[in-house]
Amino acid sequence: MSTILLVQPWNYHDEGIKSHNLYQSWHNGPLSLLQLATQLRKSGHKVSILDMRRDLIYFKGKIHNCILKLSKTIKEIQPDIIGVSFYSVHFLETKRIVLTIKKICRESKMAPLLIGGGIHCSIEPDDSLEKLGFTAVFLGEADIGFVEIANGHRLEKVNGVYFPGQKVKTTGQEIEDLDQLEFPDWGLCDYKFYAHPSYGRLKVQKTSSIDIMMGRGCYYSCNFCAYSALSKPRYHSTQYLIEQLKFMQSNYDINCVYFIDSSIGSRQKLLVDFCEKLIRTGLSKSIEWLANIRVNQINENLIKLMWKAGCRFLFYGFESGSQRILDRMNKKTTVEQNIKAAELHNKHRFPYNASIIFGYPGETESDIRKTFKLLKRTKPPSIGINCYVPLPGSSDYTELKKKGQIDIDDPQEWRRIGEVNPERIYADISEFKYLELYEQAKTLANVVIPNEINELWQPLDRL
Repeated sequence: MSTILLVQPWNYHDEGIKSHNLYQSWHNGPLSLLQLATQLRKSGHKVSILDMRRDLIYFKGKIHNCILKLSKTIKEIQPDIIGVSFYSVHFLETKRIVLTIKKICRESKMAPLLIGGGIHCSIEPDDSLEKLGFTAVFLGEADIGFVEIANGHRLEKVNGVYFPGQKVKTTGQEIEDLDQLEFPDWGLCDYKFYAHPSYGRLKVQKTSSIDIMMGRGCYYSCNFCAYSALSKPRYHSTQYLIEQLKFMQSNYDINCVYFIDSSIGSRQKLLVDFCEKLIRTGLSKSIEWLANIRVNQINENLIKLMWKAGCRFLFYGFESGSQRILDRMNKKTTVEQNIKAAELHNKHRFPYNASIIFGYPGETESDIRKTFKLLKRTKPPSIGINCYVPLPGSSDYTELKKKGQIDIDDPQEWRRIGEVNPERIYADISEFKYLELYEQAKTLANVVIPNEINELWQPLDRL
């Protein structure tokens, strides 16, 4: 049996926020770490999760306290393996975590395997090894490979493991039948921190919501997205999803879930079957759900069925009102489909969010004006304006890196391109005009939380 510590880095935006109330912000939970920890425990290993994102908020922005807790935890459990899963935007935080781990291990005469994981390690494994100092990094999914490491397999024999001196890169073995996975044990973290507040609304009470996935991977390959680079599409069965909802409801007292898949509409038969089963079992009356879906995957019958099945909010990537830009993005949707989806929601008073990518490479003022026209015409109840960044793992990232527009030797670069922000301009617009248009875009973004939207829209019962 191995003793394992899995670590989630903190969010640097929360550093020094002294008055941060523990339950006032919405954060996605560490679902991938929970899934991995559950698999490891199923195989007989002792697993702990150190959620530094939650801890920094709990300690009111004091990083020092988070580092002390990390040190204390390592000394107490003396792990054989320490895994750190992170996004590119957390590169600097991860570096500090790794330095702390090595210092404590030297002082305590421990020598655990130190393994990095997450999309940054998959996309930039050499950079992760050289600049962060992991023993090894994991490329791709770790459900099978990490368990093999914990079981004592040599690193060079495990698919997906990459370490200094290794010449051949492999990807982690994927689980073909996702129903083989145990339900993620949210009890391994402070799930109540993630459950409040949440999107959605049950009668007149705020919901208690945590994340769930219908499947993995994506059939589409939008140039700005890294999701399709992670794994091939696979899905749980309807029965698995229904039983998981019952498990989450009874064990964690939740009444809402958020499907974090890039789109739940890619397998229409599964989605319809899932909705019908929710209605037949009566779960549609006690559990609300929210999800991401594409505009080319929705129709009137489906939107009615989803509402009846308990869906109360949908997130769409409209991205642009310019067909030229949608085509450059390889979005495989049309402006007309954006309009049709909006009209369906507006007709039935079904709350939704329209997400826009602002400043895409090659975008002109004319293209942006077309987006403004789209938003003014459709009037979504919630609009997200996201300044374009080339997310690591996306096709855009690879292309811009080749052109020398991304400097991976600068650690600060990961913060600049790891999340949406207006710091760098990629569109064919001057900086002055870009900022002027961005201010106009923000005025169009009717930032209303979905709870308030539900109260304002009052969807029709005939749905």
